[in-house]
Amino acid sequence: MPVIKKQIPYTFKDFSLLDTRSFVGGKWINSTSGKTFLVYDPEDDAVAAEVTDLTRDEVRDAISIAHGTFTKYKKVPPRERRFLMRAWSDAIKANKEDLAAICTLELGKPFTESLGTVKYGTDFLDWFETLIEHVGGETIAAARQGHRIITVREPQGVVAAVTPWNSPIAMITRKVGAAIAAGNTVVVKPAPETPLCAIALAKLFERCGYPAGVLNVVTCSAASTPECGLEMCENRLVRHLSFTGSTAVGMKLNSECAKTLKRTSMELGGNAPFIVFEDADVGKAVDGLIASKFRSSGQTCVCANRVLVHESIMETFSKELLKRIPESLVPGSVWDKETSFGPLYSAKGVAKVKRHFEDALEHGATLLTGGFDVGKERGPNFVPPTALTVSAELSSETSNLAFSSEETFGPMVALVPFASEEEAVAYANDTNAGLASYFYTKDAGRQWRVAEALESGMVGVQVGLVSACEQPFGGIKQSGIGREGGSNPLDEYTEIKAITFGV
Repeated sequence: MPVIKKQIPYTFKDFSLLDTRSFVGGKWINSTSGKTFLVYDPEDDAVAAEVTDLTRDEVRDAISIAHGTFTKYKKVPPRERRFLMRAWSDAIKANKEDLAAICTLELGKPFTESLGTVKYGTDFLDWFETLIEHVGGETIAAARQGHRIITVREPQGVVAAVTPWNSPIAMITRKVGAAIAAGNTVVVKPAPETPLCAIALAKLFERCGYPAGVLNVVTCSAASTPECGLEMCENRLVRHLSFTGSTAVGMKLNSECAKTLKRTSMELGGNAPFIVFEDADVGKAVDGLIASKFRSSGQTCVCANRVLVHESIMETFSKELLKRIPESLVPGSVWDKETSFGPLYSAKGVAKVKRHFEDALEHGATLLTGGFDVGKERGPNFVPPTALTVSAELSSETSNLAFSSEETFGPMVALVPFASEEEAVAYANDTNAGLASYFYTKDAGRQWRVAEALESGMVGVQVGLVSACEQPFGGIKQSGIGREGGSNPLDEYTEIKAITFGV
């Protein structure tokens, strides 16, 4: 029976990457319950695949297997771990078109953009590989005579990774890569909307010589996810839980993990401000906004969400944005290499954008382009790039609008005027989120001042993209705990042990 249940305009070079089973202990398994769940193509909502739905008991078994493997894998020398990771990265690169096609099928991301996603994923593996042999401790001068103190870093054990639907390749490599580079074993649960990428990555992982049980992929439906996730939180063999997703779910998982004092890494929701000051280069600021707001059709946690434009340049900025949107964002079939803008992942995503859109209009916003009366012929989940202006001054009413108080997670931008730097910064910080912020100004003093004043884990100054493997990725406030990537990403997955010698 074919894995893919619909025809797509792409021919796979390696059909073995397509599978619907889970990968546990080096074996491909179906759930003993016989249950499965459906994966849909967002472009037309047609069924793309039917994937095995593991039970909580089967997730528990996967954790036990990962724990058994850890006792052996932690002894693998760092240089050998480097070679293994290099092999995995090379295998992904060699199969980048097939992986991009799987991403396009289950996420609805345009094929060209999916290729970029694959590269972003391997960037992390390549970065981690260079750092494996640099994980070490230090020598500490002892106050007591005759004592010598050293520290060493050791892997933690079993890491449970729960990954989101909106980045089904890079979120796997960013979490799994760092964890196994440090000597841990991993049980990863991909989002039920996009499990096929995780399965394909495991297929390639299997070929690289890693011991069975180092990486385990457990696929679970939306219905079984709460119980399976709870197993990851409660199981004492899990030493670290890494999660990317909504703030509400992250807070729930973190509270459950606290009961067994697990280490956690939480990359949660954002509500990124994007500020354009009166002295900004308008063309560059518009390009930065399009890159930040509309990539992945607005479905990233670091997308610009609240856009503040100085009142003196609002008209100029609006006109330039209207000019650049059709030049930069090309809708069409996600399989067409010229397409750069695709659908949202599901009707749920469409409904949220529509709610924010209608709320803005009800409060007096003016539609500049897009909206829900155009683009219907492009499929059930397509929302065109949409821009509005808010005429009201920054006030409590504006702050309480739907687009201002929560992530839109879609291709809608509302331009809000402001009059002063203090006003803009106060509005930008008036949120429980603190993941990313962006602003444009030519004033060097303001660049330092505002960058320091914004309450977020990442700040883009004169740039609309803030994601890179060499940069620490993460937020403050309710946007998360810990960092991924950066100069010491493996430290997140190690424990420090202090050893004192008497001489």
